[in-house]
Amino acid sequence: MRICKIKFLTALMTIVVIALSLTVHASKAKAQQPVDGKKMVLMGHSFFKPYAELMPEYTANAGIAGHSQTVVFSGGATGTPEALWNNASKKLAITNALDTGDVDLLGMTYHPDYPENTGYVNWIAYAKGRNPSTQFFICLPWIPQPSNYTDAVYSAIWEGFKPTWYTFIDELRILFPYTDIFSIPCGQSAVELREHYTAGDLPEITAMQGAKATSIFRDSLGHPGDPLIDLGILVWLGSIYGVDLTNYPHGPTYSIDLNPIAQGIIDDHDANYNAAYLTDSDADGVGDSIDNCLLIANPDQSDADGDGRGDACQELPPGC
Repeated sequence: MRICKIKFLTALMTIVVIALSLTVHASKAKAQQPVDGKKMVLMGHSFFKPYAELMPEYTANAGIAGHSQTVVFSGGATGTPEALWNNASKKLAITNALDTGDVDLLGMTYHPDYPENTGYVNWIAYAKGRNPSTQFFICLPWIPQPSNYTDAVYSAIWEGFKPTWYTFIDELRILFPYTDIFSIPCGQSAVELREHYTAGDLPEITAMQGAKATSIFRDSLGHPGDPLIDLGILVWLGSIYGVDLTNYPHGPTYSIDLNPIAQGIIDDHDANYNAAYLTDSDADGVGDSIDNCLLIANPDQSDADGDGRGDACQELPPGC
């Protein structure tokens, strides 16, 4: 019993020392900017493409070094994962990028014509087969045909779809355990801008639907005007790279600052569906919420006995 107690105290002290050192490390890491850039593959439709195309500019302005990306676009429902999987030429462009084996993040989007998870499953499995450490996000876009709805109804539809969407993400996580799959609430930008426009806070926006430079939407389908692009790219930047948008000085100027609005969208998003890698106590590139060794760096997440606890920390359970 005495030996057991000594072993327990030794293990406990080891954990305490590791925890204290990682707390210091995490606090320093959080304060440090810039962060390392990611190699990305981004696939989607026209509600997705403007943000993907702006990422190099916005990451550079944030001081993020090493960001690189491949963008594959197809309009409307043909830009969904399943449709792209079934399109020979688009699929080849994406697989060629993934076959390098060093893609950090694969980004996809949603379209109601493809409500099943088939395409997402195909692409996640393929990407993980080339690089098991690949992370994934899905951008949930705003509701199309926005002029058909009042602000209140538009917002209610968006809020009402969230539980279904979170269940969708949960199902993918069940299929791919210990995989970082997160959501970006792209559509919330449209909800917020509508409310500010109606309140008269943004005189630069002259219409809900109209000219691209001065309208939230540039057509009846809901393609984004410049204000929606300007707000949405900030949400992307903060969601993917954890940039503190309240201190991000770049981007177009409006009568009200879009940065706090974007930061508010991120802060209000259910934290369970944020990128796990943004909270990484042991700095091994695997976020805390999916890390099988929370306090011991183990980027490969090896787990020989399949018990859900990584090999690197197998000998540090609580107790004896």
